[in-house]
Amino acid sequence: NWLTGERVAVKVAMPEISASILPYEARIYKQLAGSRVIPFIHWLGFDGDADVLVMDYHGPTLDGMRRAFRGTLTLKSVLMIGLQILNFVEYAHSRGIILRDIKPHNFAIGRALHPENPSTIYTFDFGLAKLYVDPFKKTHIPFRTGRTLCGTIGYCSHWLHLGLEASRRDDIVVLGHILLQLLHGRLPWQGFYAANIEAKIERIGEMKRPTHAALTEQLAHSPTALRDLMVYAHGLDFEQKPDYVMLRSLLEDCLKEHEWENDGLFDW
Repeated sequence: NWLTGERVAVKVAMPEISASILPYEARIYKQLAGSRVIPFIHWLGFDGDADVLVMDYHGPTLDGMRRAFRGTLTLKSVLMIGLQILNFVEYAHSRGIILRDIKPHNFAIGRALHPENPSTIYTFDFGLAKLYVDPFKKTHIPFRTGRTLCGTIGYCSHWLHLGLEASRRDDIVVLGHILLQLLHGRLPWQGFYAANIEAKIERIGEMKRPTHAALTEQLAHSPTALRDLMVYAHGLDFEQKPDYVMLRSLLEDCLKEHEWENDGLFDW
């Protein structure tokens, strides 16, 4: 902001190239406004032919921090990150919203946003979020097949590869994928060659299935808390409300087992 000197982030979309999602995303921000871990929206409007969304500037992303620490974070940091992400996912779900595109690139540490609080992890980019509760009927959206895969291929659930409608369970599976990557440096389906993008997407979907050897092997080398989280997430039904208290306990108990405090002292 050249008037105040405050740093802001600016998203620009050109509607003539593709339908702009910025007005929709701004509405999602408004519905999530009770959360203290999302950027404040300063302005939504037009600049010539472009849609423009101006929001708080966020600091380094979790993906950037993982790379800065040679690809992995310590288990303590991963568990504390998991607790903060889980809290936000629960809040979004309580507002009738599923996020559908959770990934380390969409979470930023608080240092650049609020220098006095580097322990808070902020989240942004809700262009693919949607309501899972019908705003008029107040009922869960129906189960459907033949849906287009949405989200980031490396993180989305195996159900989305099968063309199933997304629901709360998918956000929990993706949380597990994020924590596994932060801890191990990569997910089993990342970095392999395929003849074309269609073959790669299909192969990744197969490797994400709960019984696939690649995933079960990585889980075998993971803390019990992450194994139990993934087993629980894969067992959720389409309309089932996740047990956030139990999931939180898994991560908190793992911290206690190692005699760690959830003190916000991350690797950085």
